[in-house]
Amino acid sequence: MKTIFRALLFILILILGIGGIAIYWTFYRPLPDYQSTVEQPALEQEVDIHWDSHGVPHIYADNKHDLYYSLGYVHAQDRLWQMTLSQLAAEGRFAEFLGKDLLPYDKLQRTIGFWRIAKKIETTLADSTRQQLQAYADGVNNYIKTHPKSLPIQFTLADMEPIQWTITHSIALARLMAWELNLAWKSELTYAYLAQNLSSRKFADLLPNSNLTAQHIPRDTTHQWAKALFPLVNKNEQLNQLMGTEGSSVGSNAWAVSAQKSATDYPLLAGDPHLGLNMPGKWYEAHLHTGGQNLSGATLAGAPIVILGQNDQLAWSLTNIMLDDTDFFQEAMHPKNPDKYLLDTLAGEPIYEKFETQQEVIKIKNDDDTLFTRRLTQHGPVISEVFPEQKYIDDRVITMRWTGQEITNEIEALFTMNWATNFEEFQRGAQDFKVPGQHFIYADTAGNIARLALANIPIRNESPLLLREGWKPDQDWQGFVPYDELPSNINPDRGWVANANNPPTGKEYPHYISIYWEPDARYDRIRQYLNQDISFSAEAFQQMQNDSYSLYAQEITKIILPVLKGSEKYDFSTVISYLENWDYSYEPSETAASIMDVFLLRLSRNTYEDEMTAPVYKNFVKFSALPERSILYLLRNRSPFFDDINTKDTTETAEQLITKSMNQTVQFLKREFGDEPFEWRWEQLHTITLEPSLFGRAADAPNAPATLKLIVDNLLSIGPHAVRGHDMTINNGEYSWNDPFEMILGPSIRRVVDFSDMTRTMSILPTGQSGNPLSEYYGDQTESWLNGQYKFLYQDSTILDESQYKTMKLIPGNQ
Repeated sequence: MKTIFRALLFILILILGIGGIAIYWTFYRPLPDYQSTVEQPALEQEVDIHWDSHGVPHIYADNKHDLYYSLGYVHAQDRLWQMTLSQLAAEGRFAEFLGKDLLPYDKLQRTIGFWRIAKKIETTLADSTRQQLQAYADGVNNYIKTHPKSLPIQFTLADMEPIQWTITHSIALARLMAWELNLAWKSELTYAYLAQNLSSRKFADLLPNSNLTAQHIPRDTTHQWAKALFPLVNKNEQLNQLMGTEGSSVGSNAWAVSAQKSATDYPLLAGDPHLGLNMPGKWYEAHLHTGGQNLSGATLAGAPIVILGQNDQLAWSLTNIMLDDTDFFQEAMHPKNPDKYLLDTLAGEPIYEKFETQQEVIKIKNDDDTLFTRRLTQHGPVISEVFPEQKYIDDRVITMRWTGQEITNEIEALFTMNWATNFEEFQRGAQDFKVPGQHFIYADTAGNIARLALANIPIRNESPLLLREGWKPDQDWQGFVPYDELPSNINPDRGWVANANNPPTGKEYPHYISIYWEPDARYDRIRQYLNQDISFSAEAFQQMQNDSYSLYAQEITKIILPVLKGSEKYDFSTVISYLENWDYSYEPSETAASIMDVFLLRLSRNTYEDEMTAPVYKNFVKFSALPERSILYLLRNRSPFFDDINTKDTTETAEQLITKSMNQTVQFLKREFGDEPFEWRWEQLHTITLEPSLFGRAADAPNAPATLKLIVDNLLSIGPHAVRGHDMTINNGEYSWNDPFEMILGPSIRRVVDFSDMTRTMSILPTGQSGNPLSEYYGDQTESWLNGQYKFLYQDSTILDESQYKTMKLIPGNQ
């Protein structure tokens, strides 16, 4: 018996030992040694990297080559899997490494052409830019080369190896980001379809405060071209879910006050860009020092530039300009030669041009390769052939022109802005920043504040919702708005600048920019703060960034309360009591917040779906600003939209739909959370779970292996957590209207800069610096982010005196 027991004990110890070794090699070995000395043959001089208590690297190098090489090294060390996913997206290589099911995404990415435009931009780089990008790529690749056995667990789960980094990957990463922020193309397709199928009055009601009406759109029901492209939108949406870039991906807040409104006698700046939230987060913070100059802020793993940041003299943040940067063209085919399309006419005679044809082999894991053909015209790629529904467009094809397909160089622009020492130098770089269209909220130690609108704004002769005829030159873009005519605002007398995705100009501006603005609620709340006759502190800016008060909900409440009180059909006394006593904040404890948002979803569907049909309505609400903006307008003006077209002998009123929707709201909340309204709190509905890109979606699949679910749920993910805010509050907490109420988009970083002390910035990430789930810096900032707390990001040697740190040395030498 003792022999058997000893044998079993030995086997158990052996299993535990093997398991322990496996855990060590799988999880812990990839963790970096932050106090190591590592030889790097490509370095010219020794580099010191001081790691602070949140895993932020403070890189001290004697020259920019070594500086950017080291940044590439630490990006790869902490975010290599995230960088690899961006490579697959940029090149369209998902199927090659992850299997045939992902082939449609490769076709989508290759049709848009991220890799090809990046290759074109690469040929235009200045020598200095090329050298810095190459130094960065060398740092990434040296880490890959020297750590083949220390890869993050995600590579094991995906059964793949890292891909060599190149200059082209850094350029393509910038274009991927631009596409993520491109909201116009999806919304334009929905609007164009609705213009063909709604009355002029109803279509106008969908576009409040714009100059566009259905009269701008030719009513041609035989060519419902927008419907032909809905499969493209759906496939792009699926890819966004896979990559963790859900949400409208357009929202951001940024503002600055001059010394006259500051308690410190220097400007103050705040910014919190709103992007899809996942693990790890979008941004990687870093502090760079060379030649006596400091630069710090948020970088993207994959590029050697600071996107949101500060140096010793100036700082900036970004918001989406909401630019309509995409148009669609119908191209008429040659009646006898399908390889040609109609380019123009001369004296009434057609002139045809051959399609530019590009063929590529797509490799597929565990399957045969496939040949992919991409066709282009002078306007851009043919997109109606990617997931074809040709019955809607007959003998024509549809091409897409996007400003992101133009050759512009944002990396060179940002290099200039990163190291600028004054406003004039910053503006020299700013003139070259075109894609994506962004507002740069700027301030400096000299006292300047500015909102710089930087974009390639197309000049159009025709309605932006028109399917343009590719053979008519007057329907093409007529160039771009010059830099001097962009709607910027420099050193205004009021002492502040701000943007929250609201229109930057009035209707007097001569150029069309967009119709895709966010409702004014966030901007109006910021303006409410900044117009106060007080002096602002950095702490006041932190309070503003975490503000959950909704001016939008306040106005909706004032409109619907009289209707609810006058209802004879339903007893809304409980609802009325909560709404009347609500302070319009979306705090976790608020029951009224839940009532309001469930009501809005019900009211929107009851109002729109009968006219739009369910599939089109689903596309309409993908960008939640569209229904939010228009439903408020409808309530103010009692639109005919409230009538249900399916009830032939009855004309429904706004009052009827309000009471019907609120009754459905109460029934839903009772069904989900019980009869006690106290249990309907916002925290019951509005939560966030930070999941890993790719694996989070894979683990949700019905046939996902139990082991994968276990790893994703218990190791790679964080949450669920109750979270304050709403997409109509400064503290943005957006959820999908098609799948409420899980938060999918919000502040991807919060930053506050006090120009009276440029040695440090206050910031916080929703996750952490590391992409390794066993790292102490994986999700270590989440609780602080949820609670509205901040940390210091030091920007000089102060870190060596005021913070705990570890030092890694990279030294020249042979390995």
